[in-house]
Amino acid sequence: MSSVNNINSTSTDYDGLSPVLIALRTCFIAIIALLIISGNILSIAVTRRVTNLADSTKVLMTSLAVSDLMIGIFTSLSVVASALDSWPFGGVGCEVVVIYTHLCFGMSVLSITCLNIERFLAVTRPYKFPVWCSRFRVKLLVLVLAFLGLCFSLATKIASESYAEFNHVLQACEYVNAPTYPEVLTLLFGDIFPTILMSCIYYRLIKISRQHEQRLNQNGNNEANNNHDNKALKTFLVVTSTYAVCYTPFLTVKVVKSLPGMSIPGWLQFITVWLLISNSMFNVIIYCLFNKLFRQKAKKILSERFPSCNRSIGPIEITP
Repeated sequence: MSSVNNINSTSTDYDGLSPVLIALRTCFIAIIALLIISGNILSIAVTRRVTNLADSTKVLMTSLAVSDLMIGIFTSLSVVASALDSWPFGGVGCEVVVIYTHLCFGMSVLSITCLNIERFLAVTRPYKFPVWCSRFRVKLLVLVLAFLGLCFSLATKIASESYAEFNHVLQACEYVNAPTYPEVLTLLFGDIFPTILMSCIYYRLIKISRQHEQRLNQNGNNEANNNHDNKALKTFLVVTSTYAVCYTPFLTVKVVKSLPGMSIPGWLQFITVWLLISNSMFNVIIYCLFNKLFRQKAKKILSERFPSCNRSIGPIEITP
């Protein structure tokens, strides 16, 4: 069935909302889109200026921020759709949005996974790390992963014979009539396997970090470097944990929803979808909370762009 013919169809449990609820929903989506776009633009700008990060780390953090930024841009289309209470961009627009949002979510997962692998190599293979994770090699890896991700997204759509449709309950485009096996594969390779892999990496890194601490306490050397490694480890651990919390409910609901005879309440679907999308705005917040230098650079950039925020009112002299 053509997506153009189905794009104006509504969900069976969608009976319309009052103007007040539509306004509140639109404001909610607009705030998320604004935070995602502004936060990731700031993240890209700060990453370029931070000096205590390896080039490979900067490339992967930028890749993650660009993927999240694109999700924010696509989310802004839902602001218009929510305000109009309909999808105004046609069937082709819905197909394009679904394909590229799947690509962006996939690149976010791959970027987080590669960041953890890169940190593991930096700790366990410090002498080979600059060669293995050179700036050129990591850039090439990101481009290859993006190309493969796009091919996988297109292949999944063709193989499943599903079509994109705007879901009025979710206020987002999604594939409908998709079989169960692609959803199960997405849950496995987009959440479970990466989470297990990253958990193993963190277990190993934490064990190595404790061994380093014991040696440093005995020798009293390189305490600053060890503190920096621990902060980086803590930052990416929180990023990974946040990713798992945001992705797992959505992908689980998708699998259950695809099973014959199973239905999921609309409110639960809405929460899991927008929890997933909200993950794209959390990373820059985590960076600012756990990395003092990142926070300082962010403040400096904001003060340069918005100098009026730094103006203070000087003392008023009262002349007799």
